[in-house]
Amino acid sequence: MRTKIQTIAVLAFLVALGAETASAQECTPKHSFKTVTLGKLTVALTNTPPYSLEKDSTIAGIDGDLVKRFAKENCLQITYEIFTYPGAVSAVQTRRADIALGGFYRTAAREKVVALSTPVYLDQMSIASVEGYDTVDALLGKKVGTVEGYLWVPDMEKLFEGSRTYPSSLNLAQDLQAKRLDAALDGFGAAVIENKGRDIKVRLLKEDPRINATLNPSQTSFLLDKSNEGFIRAVDSSLDECRKDGAIAEALEAYGLDRSAADVGESRVIR
Repeated sequence: MRTKIQTIAVLAFLVALGAETASAQECTPKHSFKTVTLGKLTVALTNTPPYSLEKDSTIAGIDGDLVKRFAKENCLQITYEIFTYPGAVSAVQTRRADIALGGFYRTAAREKVVALSTPVYLDQMSIASVEGYDTVDALLGKKVGTVEGYLWVPDMEKLFEGSRTYPSSLNLAQDLQAKRLDAALDGFGAAVIENKGRDIKVRLLKEDPRINATLNPSQTSFLLDKSNEGFIRAVDSSLDECRKDGAIAEALEAYGLDRSAADVGESRVIR
């Protein structure tokens, strides 16, 4: 009886193994390219919600969801490691990772060391306030702050006397919530995350020539290995399809961002 049970168990294991092998063999990659590790997509992940983050022991966020689709289409298993922004760039540059995620701006400096994918979405400028401001004129005479490093900082400092800069979106949101500021200028995604559950309204800042970033929002990209041309073509092709079938707009909406950020316009880099 025991031998019979053991035989059945072995047969069940072999059937399961055979099914798994057959399933793997049935998967046909949509594109042909090489990766750092055969059969795997190695991701340099930054914890920058809602753009990219770790959730349930896998990658998530807008970038993460789009890359999971790409991996599935190309029969790849995702492996990842969490990095800072500079560390993620270095990981791709030195071919320790295939791709870096985190709402990376398309800058000329980054373009020198890694390949920039086709633009993924716009990092639109927002105003967070109790009142729901959405124009530059509404902010004149108000206490305004933003995060250091944004392209609009010089314009803000010219327009709003006594404006302040903060080291992070968290610090900015804390002062807004404590009413030490009347309005906070930030990327739309960061503003939504930091003010979630608060009596704070986040609005897109309407176009105004006095703040150039409202006319030309920064485009984001995935960072890729410059030497892996086949991989670059595959990622760009996947992103083009995601834009056409609405997947990018859906991912933005799922994480609380405006669908219009998927309309990136012509590719450009920040110089």
